[in-house]
Amino acid sequence: MNINQTTQKISFVTAISLIFDGISLALKKEFRAFVLIPILINLVLFSVLGYVLFYYIKELIFDIFNTFPDWLVFVAYILSALLVIALLIAGCYFFSTVATIIASPFYGLLADKVELYLNNTQGIDMSVTDLIKDIPRILLREGRKQLFFLPLAFLCLLISLVPVLNFVSPFFWFALTSWMGCLQYADYAYDNHHVSFKDMQQDLKQNYVSSFTLGATVSIALLIPIVNLLIPPAAVCAGTKYYLLLKQARQVEIIEE
Repeated sequence: MNINQTTQKISFVTAISLIFDGISLALKKEFRAFVLIPILINLVLFSVLGYVLFYYIKELIFDIFNTFPDWLVFVAYILSALLVIALLIAGCYFFSTVATIIASPFYGLLADKVELYLNNTQGIDMSVTDLIKDIPRILLREGRKQLFFLPLAFLCLLISLVPVLNFVSPFFWFALTSWMGCLQYADYAYDNHHVSFKDMQQDLKQNYVSSFTLGATVSIALLIPIVNLLIPPAAVCAGTKYYLLLKQARQVEIIEE
């Protein structure tokens, strides 16, 4: 059976619970070595880029208030709130994406070890040598994901700048970052098995509700200070478990057919 012929099998509740399973897995001693370095990378990036984002948001809000007459100040408040929400969603995803690209080789290895653990040692079992050899391919895969994301992010940015339409821009940003939250972190397990980016997308689309729910849960968790440092490696663990659940669903369908 082709990978893009799966049907909806994973429930909404199961998809939400995956991030909690991912946190539990990421904290296990078996995976701490693969989790610590990405967390340190996230800590540095979130500290530096978070300060920069806060500074520019503050300046932007002051600029908005200065352009409105006194009797329209309430509109400035609304626009500022919506802008802050949109920028926080986009900013948190951007920061985690930069950190994820840098840490992607470690995440690939983490996904492999989590899969071995969940499958009772049945899997690929990548070595550090295998990881080093795969770094160019892994980085190319990360670039492929960003080529998918950036045009859509640019479109959301344009919507954010258009009067009236900018009232709904946070919803577009949330939809995009939710989809990318699943695509980004489930991809490591797919990539370890050399499933093409296109086939991986098709598989996730065939399970759209659960995929979007998992990604939305990840996106919301990334907005929580301190907790968001652990979320990327936890999301890799969650995405790996999601990959295995979808794989199991396909096997059940094959038996039923």
